[in-house]
Amino acid sequence: MVRYEIDPSHTNVGFSAKHLAVSTVRGHFSKFDGFFEGPDDDFTKARGEVKIDVASLSTKTDQRDNHLRSADFFDIEKFPYMTYKLTGVEHVEGDTYKVKGELTIKDTTKPITLEATLEGRVADPFGGKERLGVTAKGQINRMDFGLNWDGLAGAIPMASHTIKLEIDAEIVVKTAELAQA
Repeated sequence: MVRYEIDPSHTNVGFSAKHLAVSTVRGHFSKFDGFFEGPDDDFTKARGEVKIDVASLSTKTDQRDNHLRSADFFDIEKFPYMTYKLTGVEHVEGDTYKVKGELTIKDTTKPITLEATLEGRVADPFGGKERLGVTAKGQINRMDFGLNWDGLAGAIPMASHTIKLEIDAEIVVKTAELAQA
């Protein structure tokens, strides 16, 4: 059994949405942590959780970021975190996988599958067993999670209902002994 820990300093948890249906706005969350546990030789049995501090979101525009943190969207006063619980991994072919889990935003939990690629593995020069590079992509409909604000009634929504998720992660693999230390 090994423990896989996300290295926040080498990971990006990003998202994008269309603004007024004509341009793409990109953002990311800068505070999060997560781990997965499972057999060293079989990713398909890994289980774990990623916890994201919603207040850490940034789209490079303070006014928009503050609006996203408000009750119109994430309502961080009531719901400061969102979580993704990894419930299953399916090997597709080569280094590609389907990562299945339950995403909780506000008080709504829905299943979501991410398309993931193992980008590489190297021995860890910093004390873990090894490091993995993983990219993952997926999308959600924000309306499914109560992120319902659309702007002016009858107009094109300010932000698309489809939100694309993009994760570039560096994962530290630890042995069971290190994980329990």
